[in-house]
Amino acid sequence: MESEEKKNVSRKSFIPVVYIVVLLIVLASAAVIIINFVNNNNDSEVVASVNGEEITKDDLYDAMFANGGREILDRLISNRLILQEAEALEISVSEEDIDAEIGKVIQENFYGAEDYFYQALEQYGLTEETLRNDLEIELLLRKIVRNQIEITDKDVREYYTENQYLFNTPEQVEARHILVETLDEAEKVIQMLDEGQDFSELAKEYSIDTASAKQGGNLGFFQRGEMVAEFEEAAFNLAIGSRSAPVETMHGFHIIEVLDRREAHEATFDEVKEAAEEKLLEKLVYEKMEEQINRLREEADIKYQ
Repeated sequence: MESEEKKNVSRKSFIPVVYIVVLLIVLASAAVIIINFVNNNNDSEVVASVNGEEITKDDLYDAMFANGGREILDRLISNRLILQEAEALEISVSEEDIDAEIGKVIQENFYGAEDYFYQALEQYGLTEETLRNDLEIELLLRKIVRNQIEITDKDVREYYTENQYLFNTPEQVEARHILVETLDEAEKVIQMLDEGQDFSELAKEYSIDTASAKQGGNLGFFQRGEMVAEFEEAAFNLAIGSRSAPVETMHGFHIIEVLDRREAHEATFDEVKEAAEEKLLEKLVYEKMEEQINRLREEADIKYQ
């Protein structure tokens, strides 16, 4: 996490770049839905008029198709082929599978904050239904490809050896904080803590980091490089159970308490064998997804009207 935006401890408006890409893909799916709707209405229904001149659904469809419509149509064709192949292979995706995938996206890209996830959908004019439909297609394709892949223990060990750094655990601390705007506010909060008031309750009441405030100020475990420098330096120099004086950053003043610590650890193959196998499978699946779509297209009878 290199940029200052990614090091924003408050995380109040951060939308990960990785997930923006996903959202843009889904946005293309939303356009597909619109084209389907327009194309299924051939009655030239009027959708607008300008100084008495009518604009019909046919006009709208023609304009949309001229501006990226072929690409969207090809995506529709690929989606249909995936659905057909999944049906032929008796492969299905359950609502629970989709729920789990959405949960994974929220946890890995939105720090577990559902609010931010739904804000991102709203920002891009998407609905959860649209996203779920798109994820169903992707999950079906993943299952189709995964069933074609066989790996051995030797493959997994080689992957581990080449990518051991992915499984090593750097030094981490678990901390909670209360973020306020001024030094006076920070000193007031510290006084209340010294008087025995509960840290978690004070975080919920006073912290302007709205995401962590809901969790009693808890930021979970993090490693060096994830937080702004001043915050990170203070957190990693605190003993478990100890609390900092006010720490000033670009976001305001933080009162930090360290809850736990994990020392750096170099993982052995036996410790991470299952995780290594899963990562290798995931890598191979993503590498072969496009190849699978191309194969389905080559074998299909596709006619453009």
